[in-house]
Amino acid sequence: MGILLQCSSEKKDISLHIIHTDHIVDLTHTLTPNFPFIPVKKLTYPFELIPMATILNNGVEANSWKIHEHLGTHIDAPNHFIEDGMSVDELELKDLIVPVVVIDIEKKASLDYDTELTIEDIQTFEKRHGQIPSHACVMMYSGWEKRLQDSSFVGLDTNLVKHYPGFSKDAIHFLIDKRNIAGLGVDVLSFDRGLDENYTGHKILFSAGKWGVECVANLAVLPAIGATIIVGAPKVGKATGGFSRIIAVW
Repeated sequence: MGILLQCSSEKKDISLHIIHTDHIVDLTHTLTPNFPFIPVKKLTYPFELIPMATILNNGVEANSWKIHEHLGTHIDAPNHFIEDGMSVDELELKDLIVPVVVIDIEKKASLDYDTELTIEDIQTFEKRHGQIPSHACVMMYSGWEKRLQDSSFVGLDTNLVKHYPGFSKDAIHFLIDKRNIAGLGVDVLSFDRGLDENYTGHKILFSAGKWGVECVANLAVLPAIGATIIVGAPKVGKATGGFSRIIAVW
């Protein structure tokens, strides 16, 4: 089973792309008040679901949400770190439905919480699976979602320094310059490793007008290549990101 997409270029040339839907996987964690987040004093806070109306009292059930844009499985837009960068509502649809590849670094992440996905990891991946296609999302799988209910997911030490893996800055430059990616994804809190308080990779990626998705679920289920990702980003004006329903099909 598949969906046939017809795309027109500016020159009106027609190209066809088939998205297979034999397999459908939800890459989204359920957002609850217990979901971990990056602690920033006097800024970040947990999700809260607040009853607003009940069927018993009001004849209708409804809730309000206490939420910030970077909770749970979510997207980051360029304006998250770049002044005058695109906001999440300005991201083009063609950039949110793209091929996805999954680079597995679980083994080395289990030995070193501060490890990074490097250019060497990308080259090893490509020797086995072929070159990463243009306009793809490159996902890092570290196995971190297995720690979701554990303090090691955030990895705060006694000095309140975070410890979890991420992309190296050289790898991000390579993927932008040499592979023309659409975006990055990770199963951890940030695609910059926990040690990087300056969010160097965010600034590199967003300066190039790309997006990132974080706290992605179920990456172990995806094939290394051959799937398509659909990022259901919220269309909120001027937003720097937001909780997103992310789906993979192949």
